Parts: sequence; C-alpha cells; structure tokens
Amino acid sequence: MNIVRWYALYTRARFEKKVSEELTDRGYEPWLPMQTVIREWSDRKKKVQVPLFSGYVFLRSHKNKLREAVTVNGVARAVMFNGEPAVIREDQIELIRKVLEGPDAFEVKEKNFTKGEPVLVEYGPLKGCCGLWLRWKGKKRVCIQLEQLKKSIIVEVPAAYVTRLNTESEFENYSTIAGIPG
Repeated sequence: MNIVRWYALYTRARFEKKVSEELTDRGYEPWLPMQTVIREWSDRKKKVQVPLFSGYVFLRSHKNKLREAVTVNGVARAVMFNGEPAVIREDQIELIRKVLEGPDAFEVKEKNFTKGEPVLVEYGPLKGCCGLWLRWKGKKRVCIQLEQLKKSIIVEVPAAYVTRLNTESEFENYSTIAGIPG
C-alpha cells in the first residue's frame, strides 16, 4: 500500500524557495515554512522572509514518487533514517504550523524556572508538548525539538500555560507516551 506521507528534502544552500516552486510546478505538494526576521545592513534594517529550517523543504508525497522529486534542480537528497526516507509525522507538521501561527502577546504569570529545565505545555494550541525552558522575555520561550531533523524551534507561550516537569525521566516518559519528541 502506498500512503501519502510527509518527507523532508535536503536542498543546496539558499535553494529552498526555488526547490519549493519547482516541486509545485511539477505537481507535487511541497511546504516551505517561512519566518520573518530582521536583517541588518550597514545602512538599513529590513524584515525579510527566510526558511524556518535552512536547507530543508517538506514534501507530501507517495514514497515511490520521492525518487523523482529528488531530481529537481537544487535538491541534494531526501533526508534518510535507517536507510529509508525519513517520514515526518503529521502531528509534527501540524506543530510547526501552529508555531508559525503562534500567539504574539500574553500576560506573564511569575514562576521560578531555570534554564534547561523540562516543562510541559498544558493549555493552548501546543498543549501536550514538552520542551526545555530557555528564558524570560516578558514572555517565556520553550524549545521543542523535532526528532527527524534534529532541529529546534523556539516558541513563545504564556507562562500560565506551562508547568514544570519534576524530573528528566518524567520528561522522557511523558514525551514517549504522548508521542511527542522530547
């Protein structure tokens, strides 16, 4: 049975947009998550759209069509895991989408966290996700790692949404049980 799944393609440096466009032109369903950043030059600052994961484009496809997709100009190879194309779980794609749609301003409730401490998001669109506390910034940031790509996404959520996990093993156990990368 050939099921449509999400895969990740590794691209040449700065070819993510071109690869995404070419895949679309060929009838594929690529997804290139973008973020807005401020770039600074000697004479100005400008907001620009850049890929959230530099060097990667996600592709929703049948496994048997993946070989043809890798022939697109700018694609280096499919991301592999144990000799097979790495399947990106649908819930991880949805998590990235939620992060990109994320909230912009929240009231902060004081809690005493330390950097690197494991936390659990109990409310909101990221409910059930485990992460590591990074810092206060008028809000707080939780780092969530996607297991296939070994990349981290830093998100801001209300402090009131987050609770401390007591031990590292509780963090690992909860992540495994919930099917969430930890």
